Amino acid sequence: MSVVGNAGGVTCSLNGNLTSCLTQGQIFSNDPVDWFGAFGEATGAPGTIPNTTSNHAVNITLGSVGLLQRADNTIYAWDGSSWTFPDAIAGQSVSTFAGHFGAPTGMTPGFGDNLLGVLGPNALTISFSSPVTSAGFYISSRSLTDFSATLQAFDGQNNLLGTYSLVASGLGGVCSGLASLNPNPQPCNDAPLLAFLGQDPTHPTISRIVAWTSMNNGLADSNGFFLDTLFIEDGSNVPEPSVILMLGSGLCVLGMLRRRHKSARN
Repeated sequence: MSVVGNAGGVTCSLNGNLTSCLTQGQIFSNDPVDWFGAFGEATGAPGTIPNTTSNHAVNITLGSVGLLQRADNTIYAWDGSSWTFPDAIAGQSVSTFAGHFGAPTGMTPGFGDNLLGVLGPNALTISFSSPVTSAGFYISSRSLTDFSATLQAFDGQNNLLGTYSLVASGLGGVCSGLASLNPNPQPCNDAPLLAFLGQDPTHPTISRIVAWTSMNNGLADSNGFFLDTLFIEDGSNVPEPSVILMLGSGLCVLGMLRRRHKSARN
């Protein structure tokens, strides 16, 4: 995929200490939530808050003081022979955002990544019907080229499990490559990942996450943010402790056999 955008970078911290930035591969993501599947096409707000959407074994409840918005990450859509506006293809008004997420690149269907937005300087709370081991999403400010994003994770007793934050440069606001046809729009596809990983993958503990964006000087992000697909790991792909114990025992036996073989050779 072609990528066009401002030169950017990300620095990340966990509980106030600098750390390596997380990648999507670190969230096993056996239970992703796509906002199109949850709320349909981007023709308006997802509805009255809180919103609940089911996905596999986990129910997701969204809450925010600010209004929520569905949007597609694009300005232009391909109608089969030329580029046009998404409204013309959808046959109705479609909310769009020319941001740093994935978008059509030419002769491809669809209106870009399915986004969920929060309006104004407000946080988004995502609650899980049963605890998960990790959760995260790509995020970008609506209008700030440089922005900060913070995610806090809580357990079922409302204890803070940890705070993951990032400072992004050149990765927010409008993606310049989507604003022109030369001959095709060029997505930036470089929004940073905001996520939290549980300490123990065999014991899901995350019952709620809270996310928000701000200016890099700490002031509130007055226009709000968009996020992409919610990636979660509900723990069902993690081996049972008994399996882990069996694997460990097997490795011990292999080690003993190797030692015995080495002794016999000597």
